[in-house]
Amino acid sequence: MIAKLRANTTLKELIAGAAAYCIVWEIFLLILTERKLYHSIGLLAGLIICVVLAVSMAGSIDVAVTLDERGARAYIQKKASLRYIIVCAAIVLLELSGIGNPLTFFAGIMGLKIGAYIQPFTHKA
Repeated sequence: MIAKLRANTTLKELIAGAAAYCIVWEIFLLILTERKLYHSIGLLAGLIICVVLAVSMAGSIDVAVTLDERGARAYIQKKASLRYIIVCAAIVLLELSGIGNPLTFFAGIMGLKIGAYIQPFTHKA
């Protein structure tokens, strides 16, 4: 996983964008909320899962391009389902344990989308 991160510039830029997005969220959470730790843990958990998802997607693509069309489709679907299950399990775990806010967790996961949207701009810089 770490070797893949070192070799893939796009992946590093995507993760950097997600982290920047979460830093902005964290600033707002620290200023505007009363239960700072509760919300911050949810956001941090979301960012961690976001990074895991990004690395998993990059690895899935690397493997899928070596397979035939049918095998690649099955492999990608299996990995996507696994990622979906991980996200759902994390949300349920946060909700049941009460340790972090599931909504800020979701905001952290959305860092993956924001990182993907701003990656072309960070690549130019």
